[in-house]
Amino acid sequence: MSRSLLILSLIPLLGCQDDGERNLKPYSLTGKALGTTWTVKVLSYQPIDESKLRTDLAAKIEEAEQILSHWRPDAELYQLNATLSSEPVSISPLLHELLTHAKWTYEQTGGAFDPTIAPLVNLWGFGPVSTNRLSIPTEKEIDETLQSTSMNQVEILSDFEVRKKLPALQIDLSASAKGEIIDEVCEMLDRRELSNYLVEIGGEIRGRGNGKSGEGWTIALEDGSEGKSNKLSTVNLLDYSVATSGTYRQTKPNPDSVKPASHLIDPRTGRPVEHDLIAVNVLAPTARDADALATALMILGPEEGMSKAEEMNLIARFCTSEGNRTRHTHTPTWIRLYPVANQ
Repeated sequence: MSRSLLILSLIPLLGCQDDGERNLKPYSLTGKALGTTWTVKVLSYQPIDESKLRTDLAAKIEEAEQILSHWRPDAELYQLNATLSSEPVSISPLLHELLTHAKWTYEQTGGAFDPTIAPLVNLWGFGPVSTNRLSIPTEKEIDETLQSTSMNQVEILSDFEVRKKLPALQIDLSASAKGEIIDEVCEMLDRRELSNYLVEIGGEIRGRGNGKSGEGWTIALEDGSEGKSNKLSTVNLLDYSVATSGTYRQTKPNPDSVKPASHLIDPRTGRPVEHDLIAVNVLAPTARDADALATALMILGPEEGMSKAEEMNLIARFCTSEGNRTRHTHTPTWIRLYPVANQ
């Protein structure tokens, strides 16, 4: 998922704060992980050891990355991919949980969300082991690579075990790992009895508490309209998460199509998506759900994606390029919670 959300600055309300409000101190901590950056903002009436919290946050994120990364040789998922066996393999509870969630999302979306597309992502030049990032694969290469994918080839077993029915199966959880790690960080903050915070990793966001305004954390949503005249719209996150998936960040020329090749590969066809949808925003109770479902809806496209979002009662916004403007279409659930006209 690309960085696709902007955290709006918190502007103090001068002249109308009581003593308690003035004592609400903001803390902002940042770092780097998962090939991107992370930010944690906390509002607290009680003093916080900022240095210790930053250290603990970095350790928690590093711990999760060492499990869920598919490109770090020391990571558990990388080592699972390197295990060319169809025998059951013991894995950590965190990896087991995220694979279980991935299997559920795969089934719910008719295969639009499929972490086993790692070989296809590499084939198209967007993966960590791609040999030629400008190359366009042949029809034969695509069809052959498709034969080595499918979440149906992953068997989630009890007692924290998993089995690859195809020994060479490769799993890439990057479409939900950032969301999962955000949720892990939020659980850590909850255990420390912090109740007013925002966590962001690579553009995926989860907020808890009332923020500074008392109405939640105000987030501006990107919609792929860079360079256009659209004004970014905002939502207030109150104990909720938001994620965006889009085709407007990573593309390359594709001589076999009228559209550039996007990094978003449709697992059902083995080819980049070619519809006019450029971004999808999804709000959900957990960052993991928002992250995975935004990717799935983006793969499905404007019509099929909207149908699936309505079927699942999702809070989603579809952003479609129309000339020099971007059209926004919202699910009924979005309109009910955030009243807005489709435009």
